[in-house]
Amino acid sequence: MSNIKYELNEKIHAIIINPYLKWDGFISNCDLIKKYNIKNISTSLNYLSHLRNAMNNYSVNINALISYPFADLPISFIDEFVGFAKDKGANGIEYMPNFINLSKKNIDTFALEIEKIKSSEIPVTLIINKSKLEKELFVKAIEISLELGITSFQFGDGFGSPISALDVEEILKIISKQTLIKIVGGIKKLTQVIDLFDSGINYVGTSNFSEIFEELRTI
Repeated sequence: MSNIKYELNEKIHAIIINPYLKWDGFISNCDLIKKYNIKNISTSLNYLSHLRNAMNNYSVNINALISYPFADLPISFIDEFVGFAKDKGANGIEYMPNFINLSKKNIDTFALEIEKIKSSEIPVTLIINKSKLEKELFVKAIEISLELGITSFQFGDGFGSPISALDVEEILKIISKQTLIKIVGGIKKLTQVIDLFDSGINYVGTSNFSEIFEELRTI
């Protein structure tokens, strides 16, 4: 497979979270992941064990989404959810914090939540939707997370408008070069993927991974 300057099977993360997915559709997605040699998957807690079983001996990194998409997980339950994810075979956690604490200026509470999820001793990616936050809160959320040692962020959550080139430019001004950036939301075409990588981000996440790789095959 041509890498078109990038190793797309490493840099495109397959997202499998549709709660209405039929079993044959689920298995089809797993087969496509193997077919295109995709190395990273983001999925729900309910699909986690099914994915591990379906992948069998196929080497893949699976991240479990927690508190997504509504940031509705009380901090007292974080350990239980992370423990469940580990037991079911998760390699990492993708977590959306409760931003209401930032808007209430409860900085310590917001920071405590980030510390709690980071202390789980499993790689953590924080999910932030730039379009849903005022700029001051957006910047503050990133600054606090960086201070607490978060090194991986996902921008976009599949709700609202896709991340624009201008958004990426603004994000890169805030984020250090050592930080990994994944973009999610509205990514359906190979041109979008290439443009995002050319802008300087590290990964994209999409449930349309099959269409993108099929497009790649026709080039």
